[in-house]
Amino acid sequence: MVQSVNLAFIRLFGVSACSVVGLPLYYVLDRLAFGPSDIATLLSPVPGPGDDLELVRPVAGGPPQNLRVRRFPIIGEGREAIHAVAFVDETAWREAQRSTEVLVEELLRADRQAALGEMAMALAHEINQPLGAIVNFAGAARRTLTGRTVRAGELEEVLLNIGAEAARAGDVIKSLRSFLRGTPQPSTNACVNAAVKVVLGFAEPAMREQSIDFRLQLAPILPSVQGDQIILQQIILNLVTNAIQAMGLQALGQRHLNIQTAREGASMVRVDVRDTGIGLPPDLGERIFEPFITTKVNGSGLGLSIARTLAQRLGGSIEAGAEEGKGTRFTIRLPCRREGDVRDA
Repeated sequence: MVQSVNLAFIRLFGVSACSVVGLPLYYVLDRLAFGPSDIATLLSPVPGPGDDLELVRPVAGGPPQNLRVRRFPIIGEGREAIHAVAFVDETAWREAQRSTEVLVEELLRADRQAALGEMAMALAHEINQPLGAIVNFAGAARRTLTGRTVRAGELEEVLLNIGAEAARAGDVIKSLRSFLRGTPQPSTNACVNAAVKVVLGFAEPAMREQSIDFRLQLAPILPSVQGDQIILQQIILNLVTNAIQAMGLQALGQRHLNIQTAREGASMVRVDVRDTGIGLPPDLGERIFEPFITTKVNGSGLGLSIARTLAQRLGGSIEAGAEEGKGTRFTIRLPCRREGDVRDA
């Protein structure tokens, strides 16, 4: 039997005390439109301390209520015990959380677009190469067909080359579209080495245009990490983009980028991104990851902050440090999957 209710209960459910006090809890919950399964859960044996229930209650003419419910004994023991049931309305909080998640995803998409926008001219050049090759191969085929009899198979190689170049241009466009429009998927096996290779496919033309000397050291065997491949690519792209920008004012021959992957201990995968750019001011320290903090004249101050947030979403971390001489080292650490899981390529 319900023995008493407080003023917060009356306000939350819009009922009077006299309409519920003295009734079995089952009838009260049924009157408040809780579903049969939720009622059964609430009437089941009381769980241990600190175990909350999350329930959704339909409300006529309005949005459903998201409720957190805690049950605990207050007087007596066994069948004679008197229990309390506390309801907390989390509807507004959960709606705000959903709105925040939408804004975060929009920010991530904008950040991807901004990062790749800086490489747009170089990527356009990269796509133009296979298109130019297609034009040349087609011209060669046309000249072959002009004024003489063509033997069987004579054009096969030309046609194969045209198809290969068209496929290469299509792959570049497909990769860009997937990355720009990609939304995080449910957590699964993410491959660190594969993510590095995809990002370098985007960044390599820009590095070539800026005469950046590049060195890649991938561990031959890495365990997969728990996470989404698009998010992993975003983290690495932000750090690579940051490195390219940091080296923009360096003299030719002094622009070096080094990316290395390795396993660290039994449970972590490590990615190091080293550049010879303007370096990390000692007075900034960890503040370099705060929003709108930047060492570049035209920097937004968001790339590193977003990279750290995403790494933390995957259960990992990012730290920054000064390189010997001049430059910066960024280190990503991500928890790897258990032994026996699918391994990285």
